[in-house]
Amino acid sequence: MEIARCLEPVEPPLTGAQIRGRVDQCLAVIDVTLAAGEVADWLHGPVEHIGTVLRRLGDGLYHCYDVPELPRTNNEQERFYRRLKSGHRRATGRRRADSFVVRVGGFAAYAAAASREPEADILQRLGTVAPAVWQRERAALRTTQDRQAKMHRFRLHRAAYLADLESRWTQISETGPP
Repeated sequence: MEIARCLEPVEPPLTGAQIRGRVDQCLAVIDVTLAAGEVADWLHGPVEHIGTVLRRLGDGLYHCYDVPELPRTNNEQERFYRRLKSGHRRATGRRRADSFVVRVGGFAAYAAAASREPEADILQRLGTVAPAVWQRERAALRTTQDRQAKMHRFRLHRAAYLADLESRWTQISETGPP
C-alpha cells in the first residue's frame, strides 16, 4: 500500500526521478523488513517479487510523470486506445479498427491526442523536431506500412504473392545476388 501511495500524483507534480526515489526508499524498507523476518512466510515470495519487478522496470515505469497527459496506468491507456479505435470505426464505418491501429501505430495515437489542440500549437511543436529524428520516424512508419501491406497481400492474394516470391527467388538463383 505504501508503494501505491508513492506512485500517486501529488501537487505540485513530482518528476519521474523523484517518484522513483520515493519508490526506491519504500523498496529499501521492504528489503529490511524481509531480511528481519517480519513478513509472514506465505507472503515473503510475493513481496520479494514486487521489489524485483519494480527494480527491473526502471525508468520506463516513471516516464509518465515527466510527460504531461501521458496515462499512468494500463486502464487509462486502454481507455485512450478504445477512444482511438471507436473514432476510427465511426469515421470509416468498419467494425474493427485493429488493423488501423497496428498499421499506423503510434502515429495514429499522436494524431488522435493532438486533434484537440489548435493547429498552430501542433505546427509549433512539430517545428522543434530535428530533421534526422523526423526522417527516422518516417522510415519506421514506412517499414511498418510495407510489412502490413505484405501481410495483407499474403492473406488476400496468397497464390499471387507466393508466385511473385518464387519468381524473384528463381531470378536470384539464376543471376546471383545483386
